[in-house]
Amino acid sequence: MPVVVRPVTRDDADTIAGFAMQLAEQHVGYDPRRFSLIGDRDGMANYYAGRAEAKNAAVLVAEDDGKVIGFAYFEFEPVLYAELAVKVAWLHDIYVDEAARGSGAGKMLLDVAAVKAKRLGAKKMLLSVAAFNVAGKEFFERNGFVTTMHEMMLVFD
Repeated sequence: MPVVVRPVTRDDADTIAGFAMQLAEQHVGYDPRRFSLIGDRDGMANYYAGRAEAKNAAVLVAEDDGKVIGFAYFEFEPVLYAELAVKVAWLHDIYVDEAARGSGAGKMLLDVAAVKAKRLGAKKMLLSVAAFNVAGKEFFERNGFVTTMHEMMLVFD
């Protein structure tokens, strides 16, 4: 059965929370000075369930043969003053289970997110990718994203 992308449901909350925790742990592994584990599985489940109900956001899941294998979450912002941007869909998260990578689920999540973002009025999609996430950067570039900013950090001891 082919991979399908659909809106998240409350029944998906625990699976999405598990993926979100893996994504957070991945980022902490890249740079624990920059990234923090800020929640637990229950908190993550509540967060994404709430975002799924927001009128300016979407949480999507990729499903293969009835099993959720990934998710994406974006929010539409008409004006982002801090980013000097208007009509932006900010892709906060995208994650595909390691065993399902290469299945096309990531591209499908991006494609469906783009369609939904355009319906909300977005003219562009922005995202951040960790500096050490080479595979992520390559994935986004293959899917048409271009580098427009470099985040920098000064750590206070």
